[in-house]
Amino acid sequence: MARAPQTGFYFEPLAERLALVIEGTAYPSDDHWAYIGDPMEGLTPELARIECANRWPGVDPDTLEVEFNTDFDGLLAEIEHKHDPDPMLDGKQGEIDFDVNFLLQQADALREMAAGLVAPGARDLEAALEAGAPTVGDAIVRANQDD
Repeated sequence: MARAPQTGFYFEPLAERLALVIEGTAYPSDDHWAYIGDPMEGLTPELARIECANRWPGVDPDTLEVEFNTDFDGLLAEIEHKHDPDPMLDGKQGEIDFDVNFLLQQADALREMAAGLVAPGARDLEAALEAGAPTVGDAIVRANQDD
């Protein structure tokens, strides 16, 4: 589900829903939401309704209800979950727990497998390339010898 890039009033035109969404929280639905404005910059719910009516002809500002997401406990739990330490860090900041020797062994095994891979006809192509491609001069000499 998409998340609001900034706090403000958002309007969903298809269902004609107007909601105040806090930055980082999910939109009330998966539909497309248009940013109307920031309440911190003086945009009141009444002005947000009028702005919706101006942008989308046919929307009645009197029938628009402003949805306020008041699930602050859920929002707080989600924020705390985002700040949980990464399990790979083992509680140590900036240190990742992995076995370097094992990774090097895997890299060597992959190198050996790649060396063993040969595409059909690749040996003939390699032999032709090692023999050298005919040059323009070679083609002229051959053409003169045939005559």
